[in-house]
Amino acid sequence: MGYAGITTKTSKSGVNNIFARFKHNGKIYPVKNFTKLFGCNTEKQAFDKLQEVKILISQGHDPFITSPTSLNDIFEDWKARMIRKGEWTGFTPSSYTYFYNAYIRNKIGHKKPSKITYRDLTLVQEQVEHLSSSSKNLLKMVLRPIFNEQIKLGNINKNVILELKTYKEGTRESLELRVNEDLTTTIKKLYNTVELYEPTKHSQKHELKFFLYFAILTGTRYGEILKYKKENCYMEKKLILVPSTITKTDEDYKVPIPDECYLYFDSIEKGLLFPNINRGGVYAMFKKFVNLANVELFEGKVISMHDLRKFLLTIMIRDCKIDSVLADTCLNHKIQGVKKHYINFSYQDKIEAYQKYWDYIRVRQENV
Repeated sequence: MGYAGITTKTSKSGVNNIFARFKHNGKIYPVKNFTKLFGCNTEKQAFDKLQEVKILISQGHDPFITSPTSLNDIFEDWKARMIRKGEWTGFTPSSYTYFYNAYIRNKIGHKKPSKITYRDLTLVQEQVEHLSSSSKNLLKMVLRPIFNEQIKLGNINKNVILELKTYKEGTRESLELRVNEDLTTTIKKLYNTVELYEPTKHSQKHELKFFLYFAILTGTRYGEILKYKKENCYMEKKLILVPSTITKTDEDYKVPIPDECYLYFDSIEKGLLFPNINRGGVYAMFKKFVNLANVELFEGKVISMHDLRKFLLTIMIRDCKIDSVLADTCLNHKIQGVKKHYINFSYQDKIEAYQKYWDYIRVRQENV
């Protein structure tokens, strides 16, 4: 059985090479050696590979480019295409890039995918054992589609990423099962400990307390806070207009600037508000901060910076008697269901809710 455009040529040494000539999307492609490019040994294999090649071309990828070859180069190429095609949006580019740079780039990034072994990958997994299950699973999420494409390109025969363990991402226990004291007591302890906390790195000395104040008082995701720039601040209105490019919801929204942070933000001329705080060090920093605040936790339990959002939501609703939908809006969650068509809280509504929360947790240390 013959295949259109597929031919076999035998070299003088008796080796068969399968060649393909084809036209796709109005463009005629020169003859390609599918044996050398993709390891095809029969015309049927070359024909099947040609169909995959056409799909890749339609997706904007050139399957005949032999470089990039290292995983680092391949990742950068993959990331650019995912962003260009709109498949990576919101926090995905930054979170995937951060994870890759922190745990993959220097460990195995210099290798070709064909040289990366299961042992290499388990060594990377050992580096992330301290992270949450969802963060551990990023290793597979980031690399699996890249290795799948490498199979289609004929560069590897199997996706070794699939052999890695997948961590169960159960719902994190409620705060009541982790914190052995009233949540109001905890958040007040944290608030009052900010002034006492001394960072390990001298470069963070003048910004870490404002980072903590902002996270405690606004419940903003710390990953977003680290991307805030002075250009996003409107000091005369005491607010930050957070651009959609760094928000999880892919929408702009306003966040108030608490009095505790105002002078610090105002003193910055341009650029990042917290340039010396590394996302990778936040976990250890916050754990030390919680210990300094003498937060009472059940044995073996921890709280994270993300839990500050849960503290804010719970206390706003339970103690400050703020409408639950409005409290949820303060965390910039989208209103779900039918309510989204009828409820529209203004920024002023959010400010008033925040002010009640701030007044409630701003107390002197001796009263905690």
